[in-house]
Amino acid sequence: MIELRSDIAGVILAGGKSSRMGQDKALLGMNGKPFIQQIAEELQKVFTRVIIVSDRAVPYKFLDLPVYEDIFKNCGPLAGIHSAFSHSRSDKIFVVSTDTPLINPGAIRYLLDLQYTNEAIVYSIDDAIQPLFGIYDRTCLSLLEDHLTKKQYSVLKFIKSIDTNIIPASSVTRFDVSQLLMNINTQEDYRCMLRNSFLDSSGDV
Repeated sequence: MIELRSDIAGVILAGGKSSRMGQDKALLGMNGKPFIQQIAEELQKVFTRVIIVSDRAVPYKFLDLPVYEDIFKNCGPLAGIHSAFSHSRSDKIFVVSTDTPLINPGAIRYLLDLQYTNEAIVYSIDDAIQPLFGIYDRTCLSLLEDHLTKKQYSVLKFIKSIDTNIIPASSVTRFDVSQLLMNINTQEDYRCMLRNSFLDSSGDV
């Protein structure tokens, strides 16, 4: 049995407005469960503590997980990472957004098992950095707060400004990173995922 990590908090960012989807992406169904439940259960196979960062706590009460609001309002996922650090005692956090429901513990543990001293570690797919699936160290918090205070909300610009270990998806042979980190942002993305993954949507809430 693999021991759960208690030194890192698993964080689900559920603060997006889902404007392109037209409904809350976190509650879209996959194999009879909402995305956010599927993601939470995968994180709970790795971490002893899993939290949600969202300004909407009520829709996610059924998960029985702590839900924390952003401190910097309407500032995107960078504010979600900040809130996660503010409400967690962990020196490191693992962050994932609710629009990547195909994740599994293997993709998480691969990053956790790497020997590194960077402030962040994330994957890249075809040279596109994936900042919302990765590990962040508390040492980056001061600069993160500086970005938010200066109204610099780009997660990509932030992650390029700190010491980040970027793992190319092509270097990982154990699993298909690009498949696991598929972003579901539109109805067409959702339909494509269901077709390609042979999943069902009976978990729509």
